Amino acid sequence: MATLHTKSIKRIREAIDFLNNNQRPITIQLEGKATGFASRIVKVDHGDLLSRFETGGKLVIGMLFPQEGNDLIQSRSPIRVRFSLGKSECEFDSYYVTESVEPSCFGHMITYPQALTIVDRRMDNRNAIGTEREPLFVRAKLTMRTSGSQEKSYDLKVLDISETGVGFLVGEEQADLLERTKIGDRLGEVELYATWTMVRVDGTVRHKSRVREGEYSGYHILGIELDEKLEHYV
Repeated sequence: MATLHTKSIKRIREAIDFLNNNQRPITIQLEGKATGFASRIVKVDHGDLLSRFETGGKLVIGMLFPQEGNDLIQSRSPIRVRFSLGKSECEFDSYYVTESVEPSCFGHMITYPQALTIVDRRMDNRNAIGTEREPLFVRAKLTMRTSGSQEKSYDLKVLDISETGVGFLVGEEQADLLERTKIGDRLGEVELYATWTMVRVDGTVRHKSRVREGEYSGYHILGIELDEKLEHYV
């Protein structure tokens, strides 16, 4: 099982905003305690994300459960925040700042994460529908120029994905997409969608193949080699 670390400001902000906007649960792991405490992010201050120095960013998390965690968190010890995004288990380290007494944001203020760790995601093998490791990205949007300034968009299902490539399922109703693309064609700003984020990628068409058996028999697979690795996602 691979463990990935990222200090990407964009990736960290996307994760924090997803947790906050969707009120997703987080687990607070405190030093010396074998079990974690449940909470949620209730307010986000991203700070100056472009600063070369201290960003000043802070998070406010709700009161912890069980109750004893609300006293323990106020020590100077580091705090580990854990949460799930799609099929990934993520975590970051933080420190307690002060109690938050805003009526709508009652809880604890902690420091903004400087790095994010993504665990339990293999980096090399392909994630595919119908396997134990289904892809984190479940659908995609591909926009093609048809004629002049006109464009057509295709909503596609992601069949499989790896660090360096992605395979899209193309049904009969989207057959014109196969006619518009040739091996070696460049595709720009393909949008990949997960439950918590959207990523734009560029790539090159490497294969078009027909599925002849199984659940997707009759579909075609459009295989794209990506310009940049999806190393923090798959």
